Amino acid sequence: MSIKDCPLEAAQRVEQDIASFLEETGEVFRIFDRQDSGNVSYGVRAAGRNRFVKYAVQPENVGYLKNAAAFHAKVSHPCVPRLLNHFPAGEGYALVFEWVDGEVLGSPEFSGKEGRSRPDSPHFRFRRLPAETIVRALGDVYELHEQLERLGYVAVDLYDGSLIYDFARNALHLCDFDLYAKGAFTLATDRNYGSSRYMAPEEFVKGSRIDAVTNVFNLGAAAFVFLAEEEGSRDPARWRASGALHRTAMKAVSPDRADRFGSVAEFRRAWLEALRSEGAEG
Repeated sequence: MSIKDCPLEAAQRVEQDIASFLEETGEVFRIFDRQDSGNVSYGVRAAGRNRFVKYAVQPENVGYLKNAAAFHAKVSHPCVPRLLNHFPAGEGYALVFEWVDGEVLGSPEFSGKEGRSRPDSPHFRFRRLPAETIVRALGDVYELHEQLERLGYVAVDLYDGSLIYDFARNALHLCDFDLYAKGAFTLATDRNYGSSRYMAPEEFVKGSRIDAVTNVFNLGAAAFVFLAEEEGSRDPARWRASGALHRTAMKAVSPDRADRFGSVAEFRRAWLEALRSEGAEG
């Protein structure tokens, strides 16, 4: 029996360690055990196909995986790997996804600014791609988040660790939606989850509203992470794309919420209009 076909009732009776369970239902060919979350994930070949299995045992993380399962039940997009199954397993909870080829742009193996700057890191190699290739990839990120906005979701912890890029096919996938929230919320802690390279000012202030306008900042910041010659630089002289795209991204990352675009949809419309104007700029 493959993991994909494992009945929920049978999975609920599993009382052994998740690794042993996976080995009985498929071949474990890779283990991802250096995640910031504390979760452990597995590449499993079962029934002739590769699967990605994400497993949590800590109660808080189990709750996040269940949140992700609810998210995937509502969201369908070419950039989002399909969730095939989810079930209690051992002392925790497991999600089983279709496998997508590629490399995580924020891999733990290349953590920190020094790690990201290594020529062999996926992050460095992605940033060295032609600007138009990066712009296309960002377009996929923006399209997905406009759809999520329509569905009422607010992105949390969106950063390069959520991006999987297949360099052979120039294809992008997004992962790790565990913390995405259904609707705007008030920040109950002193700092939101995420990488400071992407985070809006309000994500560092307890009691702040976290919403679509916050996500506008996150998406604009992603453009500066990947399209600036020096990661994160706002300097137009260090920008690799058109002036119109730079102006659009700058409005998105305005420190004052009132000066940003009012929604992800509004930001994406402006981004697409800036792309159309590139030819006129020469």
